[in-house]
Amino acid sequence: MTSFLARLLPEPGIGPALYCVWAIVAIGLSIALSGLSPESVTRLLVIALLLGELALRPMLVRALPVLAPRTRFLVLGTALATTVEGMHMISMPVFLALRIDRETSFAQGLVRYALDLLFTLPAYVVILSLLWFFINRYRHTLWNCIFAMGLAQPLGDGGRFFFIDAPAMLFFLPYPMTNYHAINIAPFLAVRDDLPPARSASAVRYLAIPALIGAYLVCGAIIRVVGRSLGLAVD
Repeated sequence: MTSFLARLLPEPGIGPALYCVWAIVAIGLSIALSGLSPESVTRLLVIALLLGELALRPMLVRALPVLAPRTRFLVLGTALATTVEGMHMISMPVFLALRIDRETSFAQGLVRYALDLLFTLPAYVVILSLLWFFINRYRHTLWNCIFAMGLAQPLGDGGRFFFIDAPAMLFFLPYPMTNYHAINIAPFLAVRDDLPPARSASAVRYLAIPALIGAYLVCGAIIRVVGRSLGLAVD
């Protein structure tokens, strides 16, 4: 698996190799322990999407060539976020009241998915716009983007409380990070060659981590307040 990923994402180094091994062990162990639960099915679907993106990397890199780099990044990222969000409808949608199960009709499922996107897509646009700001202004390698951005997003998206309460679960951090790899990697590759060559490589680029966490906090609070007013969010 690591050699497969190395061919798809050819940036050599011990760090990428170690991260790939860590991710494979953590995700494999998580699924083995939980079995084919809805969450495990969601994770397998997300991983299948991610591997499909990597396999189709040349096509995705050339996707939407008529669009300006920023628009291309946002459109591709939003499309992938919509897909990943759909995969979470069977396990953990934005509100548990919107979860799709075996008792949910096709029409009900479509309505619940549309409601989920009504809340989550604006937040994804904000997050992707913030990502664009940092990759367009500061120099990020592919693996730097994968790890730094992929670390910030699950911590911002509620995971910080979970890991504070159960620090040993940090071993399984790559498990939720795959959600954001499936959203971020292809858009980054699609615009990487069009980014300004004189971007700064200073340590300021790592402000992306607290900035993303803060953006998730704000967006999550707004979603919770609006959802509660509509009777969707339950404390």
